[in-house]
Amino acid sequence: MDTSSLHTKLKNAVRIDRAIKFVWQASPLYSVASAIIVIALGTLPLTSLYLLKLIIDAVTQIDLSTDVSLLSPQFSAPLLYIGIALGVALVTAFFNFLSDYLKKAQTLTVSDYMYSILHEKSSQADLAFYESPRYRDTLFRAQAEGPHRPSSIVSGLFTACQSGASFLAIVWLLFLFHPVLPVLLIAATIPGVLLRLNYSAKIYSWQEKRTEDERRSYYFHHMLTSDTHAKEFRLFNLGRHFTDQFKNLRISLKDEKLWFEKRRALGDFLAQSSAALAVFGSFAYIGLKTASGAITIGAMVMYFQAFQKGLGFLKTLLESGAQMYEDNLFLSHLYEFLNTRPRIITPEKPHKIPHRIKQGIRFEDVNFSYQNHEKNVLECVNFSIRPGEIIALVGENGSGKSTIVKLLTRLYDPGAGRILLDGKNIKSFDPDHYREKISVVFQDHIHYQLSAGENIFLGDIRNRSDLEKIRRAAQKTDIHKKITAFPNQYDTILGRWFKNGEELSIGQWQMLAISRAFFRDSEVVILDEPASALDPPTEKAIFNQLKTLISKRAALIISHRYSTVKMADKILVLDKGRIAEQGGHSDLLEKGGIYARLYRTQADGYISS
Repeated sequence: MDTSSLHTKLKNAVRIDRAIKFVWQASPLYSVASAIIVIALGTLPLTSLYLLKLIIDAVTQIDLSTDVSLLSPQFSAPLLYIGIALGVALVTAFFNFLSDYLKKAQTLTVSDYMYSILHEKSSQADLAFYESPRYRDTLFRAQAEGPHRPSSIVSGLFTACQSGASFLAIVWLLFLFHPVLPVLLIAATIPGVLLRLNYSAKIYSWQEKRTEDERRSYYFHHMLTSDTHAKEFRLFNLGRHFTDQFKNLRISLKDEKLWFEKRRALGDFLAQSSAALAVFGSFAYIGLKTASGAITIGAMVMYFQAFQKGLGFLKTLLESGAQMYEDNLFLSHLYEFLNTRPRIITPEKPHKIPHRIKQGIRFEDVNFSYQNHEKNVLECVNFSIRPGEIIALVGENGSGKSTIVKLLTRLYDPGAGRILLDGKNIKSFDPDHYREKISVVFQDHIHYQLSAGENIFLGDIRNRSDLEKIRRAAQKTDIHKKITAFPNQYDTILGRWFKNGEELSIGQWQMLAISRAFFRDSEVVILDEPASALDPPTEKAIFNQLKTLISKRAALIISHRYSTVKMADKILVLDKGRIAEQGGHSDLLEKGGIYARLYRTQADGYISS
């Protein structure tokens, strides 16, 4: 991170208005109630101190030559003050109870609110955000700091206000006794606060540099504890290897953090030593005044306690300020994340999506390169998909097939060229409305650990209550037979993450994903390796009726299985980001080019096996 950027963040760390805004939006009633309690708790300590003085002075004025009992007239004044002090103590305890409850309630409320902000922003972020290490650092830091820092800032603000009110009352009391005492009080706490601020800036700068290593350690932890890597880790005996990697990285991070903590602890010791000197120096002065008869014993105790409490209030005030500074400093990670703006946006005056696609989708001279990559992944790509037409994309790995899908679904925009829907640039449409026209089965489709019915209706949540439509979608891929064999049928939880879950095979998960795609009444269907995990009979059964399933829809199929590709109306052969060949299966075989070579290589593999 460059120096100017760090300086800007340190400068912005004194701003707490944004955090207060978050807290107010999440919990306005809690905020008002907390403010009232802060005012009350800020004034009660001085009342308690003054009552203590009155109690001691009243006791010392009793004539010891007479018998004194709890109910005797001589003890009436001390007893009255003690009763009032008890009442103040009970009120203080009650307000402390309310304050503690409100802080916890507000913290939980604000944390949930901040999670909702993070989730909403994450769901709106461009796909490119997740494919950039720099943005992943930003997201990781936002997730780590965003949920708890705002409530910590406001809690610190209330604590600071309460301590500040109490401190000002104490300062007024000490100033009346001697003007130097408040000065000593403030001077005793300044070194500790300066050290804390310096430490906060350094640990923040360190975290900025080490975020990627923190993410890497979390990645190792995820691999060691998730089911995704369980089979390979056991097969290749990788557990110890990655456990050692995790340990070594965490040890390095821990040692660096402890170095900062050691320096901070040493600074705290020196700061507390200076505070102790100020306290006991003041005690000596107050004791001397009492011995000379200038003040009463009750006043001495009051001033002793006032100085101690004043020191505590000021320390709490300044530490709360330092903590708010630190919280706001780290909260800048959240602001950085929230300030990221998606590039895939809705135009100010979007065109209306056609009710039915008539001309289809057309790529015109489309170029594309990924972020931080100079070389184009796609180069001058031109093709069209008309309603009722099945287009197949083939090519070696890295030729650009999946990139075409990302552009077609507008997860990215072309670097050059245009993609048209019925003659209009897809950038002119609302992205959400445009995507409603498209169903996709990705190669790495999600296994939702949810009910079977929900796994299907997630294809179009607007029709989640249409049970008959869910069944029809499942019947199209024959996954219906598997689902109805479960005791709870479409209410059965799939996967092993939750209680009573039923696991599916890889092929069955793929059939479920295809059903999810056909649950949506879309006009463009994209199937990315739709048969990679299907057995030959199931593949044949599904694709024999593909024409019927697609009906008047446009379809784009990406596959390495040429038994699937053969049925396409047109085959596009991609080579290094360009469409090198196109045509029907027989025509491309006769040309003897790239497609023919790839097809015969796969056919020879089947024959030899």
